[in-house]
Formats: sequence, structure tokens, C-alpha cells
Amino acid sequence: MGRNVNVAVLGIGNIGGEVARRIVAGSGATAATGLDLRLVAAMDRGPEQAERAGIDPGLVSPDGAAIVDLDEVDVVVETLGGEQPAADLMIRALAGGKHVVTANKEAVAKHLPAILAAARDGGAAFMFEASVGGGIPLIVSLRQILTNNEVLSMRGILNGTTNYILHRMESEGSDYASALAGAQELGYAEPDPTADVEGIDAANKIAILASLISGTHIHPDQVDRTGISAVTLDDFEDARARGGTLRLIASAVKEAGGLTLKVAPTFVSNDDLFSRVVRNFNAVEIVGDRVGPVWLHGQGAGPDPTASAILSDIAEAVLAGHAATPMLGR
Repeated sequence: MGRNVNVAVLGIGNIGGEVARRIVAGSGATAATGLDLRLVAAMDRGPEQAERAGIDPGLVSPDGAAIVDLDEVDVVVETLGGEQPAADLMIRALAGGKHVVTANKEAVAKHLPAILAAARDGGAAFMFEASVGGGIPLIVSLRQILTNNEVLSMRGILNGTTNYILHRMESEGSDYASALAGAQELGYAEPDPTADVEGIDAANKIAILASLISGTHIHPDQVDRTGISAVTLDDFEDARARGGTLRLIASAVKEAGGLTLKVAPTFVSNDDLFSRVVRNFNAVEIVGDRVGPVWLHGQGAGPDPTASAILSDIAEAVLAGHAATPMLGR
């Protein structure tokens, strides 16, 4: 028998439902961790999502505040998405001494100082690996690099939906509208794709990473942002003639005046590794002053890779406690 860890999941849609399903099935942790994860509560509007996830509808309540206040809860997993009530619920849980794990890039990007302050005051861990890069071990890698490097720059493909659309335009000659419709049919893009195609999602993610490398809060409004909705097949023809292609690149570059932050469709040459990132994959390049360039590539979204990152964060939060939390103001 391992150490019992009681988990509450806020939001049991695609991501939260997969996390809950794995916990209930007993596949939420490995023997290597010595942890026995147990689902004790879940937040959603009704029992339908619980039935889809194969969990007991009796565990489900629409009252998130009551769930995070439960004495028996050790870890709160937040997968509601959106800014509120997610941010307030995470702060409440952390202030009450409960570890919090999230995949929510918007709430983290906009409320990181308040969330980290609550984690510090509550003596709890706040883990957000899944908020950027899905299943890619990005934040843990960045934390390791930051222990003895100054990060000079970061650039990445941080949104799988836009990468799928651009890759389909490049490889199949589909126009933007057709490629977007294909992404929606596959479930990569929402019915309202604005957050993805206008670069809002990528801006949230690069703001989180920039906050970590700068040691101060970077709000997504500080990111110079251009989406892909105006990209045409003629743009791809021009890029091909120049020996490259187009990708939506998010970047944070240290310069004399501070960080320059940008999200925009960008020309990448054929010898650039980013030109080979296809379909809905993500990739990030981190350049440290000592380690040089480090390149990470993998599935940036989807229930399986994101749930994998969340479950790893649960284990680290419980085993390492507050010391596992990345902090600002180094």
C-alpha cells in the first residue's frame, strides 16, 4: 500500500475527465512514487461529464468553493479553464494549505503573483507544468536551467491548433478557412477559435515563461501579438521561394531595455528545426548563457499528454511540497 493522497478535480471535461479517469482506474501514479491517488470530489455542473469519465456522479458538485474547503482534500486539480472562477478557487485552495495543480494558462498568466503568494502563505505547492506545452516537460526543464544560467531567449510553437492550420496550408495547399474547418472537425479548434488563431493562447503561455525567466510578473497584455487569420497561400508561396515556411512563433528575448515579447506568424528557414514541427505538435528553444540552446518537442495539447503532466505534478507537489513551486523574485 502506498501513501494515500486525496484529490479533488475542478472541471471534468476532456482534460479533467481524463485525470479523474486515470485516478479512479488506479493508473494515476506508479509504484515508483509510493503514492495511492484517490478521487474524493469533482466540480462540474451536472453528472453527465462524470458518467463520460466513468466516475461516481455522487462525487460531483457544482460548488467549487465547498470542494476546495473539504478537510480531506490534499491536492486540488484545476482544469476549468478561463480566468474566473478558476483563479479565485486556486488561491482559496492554496491559502487553505492544499496543493494545487493546473493546466490553466489564462488564470496563471494573469494572476501568477497572487497565486504564488497564496502558495507561500499556505505552505502549499503550486504546479503548472501542463499550462504550457501540454505533455512536454518544459517548466521543469526551465527550472533546472535557471539554477545556474541566465536565459537569454526563448522561442516556441506553443499552440497546436495554429500549427496544425499552418502545416495544412503548407503541405496540402488548403486555404485558411478550410484548414481551420479541418482543425475544428478534429477537435483541435473550438467553435469560437479566437483565442487560438489570434495568438491569445500563445501570448498567455509566453507570458508565463517570461515571468519565470525574468523573475517578475509579465502580463499577457505586454506581449506584442499578431494571429494567423490573415495568413494566405500567397504568403506560403513567398516563404517557399525564400527557402522556408511560416509558423506562429512566440518569443521572449532579453535586450538592453528588458524583455522583448512577441507572438506572430514568422518566416523560418528550412534548416531551422521549427520548420519541421508539424500537425498539432509544440516545440520550444531555450538559450542559456552557459548551456546554450536547448530544444524540446512533443505533444502540446490533448487529454493524454496533458493528463500525464498533471499527474506528474501531483506526485511532485506531494513529495516535495512547497519547495517544488517555481517562484518569482529570485
